Amino acid sequence: MARYREIYQDLRARITEGEFGVGRQLPAIAVLQEHYEVPGLNTIRQAQQLLVHDGLIETRQGVGAFVVSLTPNPRETDVLAELYEARAALTRAITALERDTPDGNRSME
Repeated sequence: MARYREIYQDLRARITEGEFGVGRQLPAIAVLQEHYEVPGLNTIRQAQQLLVHDGLIETRQGVGAFVVSLTPNPRETDVLAELYEARAALTRAITALERDTPDGNRSME
């Protein structure tokens, strides 16, 4: 099992058992990295994203993650909308790369 999933399951259990009450901030990513002995912050972020999807926490950039519910309430995923967003992001990135490439040469073709 991926490490982020193990961390997610542990944090999920800690939240649903009431260790972190509604409105309470989760420990900082650096603290969680140390607690779970993982070097990369992305591992903690991936675990937090699963908790967000479950409706247990919300994250605020530059502030932290906060418990919003003790009961999982998974959000519906609009796959088509997410694919459109991904396509738009890719289109923007490709356009930027083409704009920055001399003579419009595309190195990925």
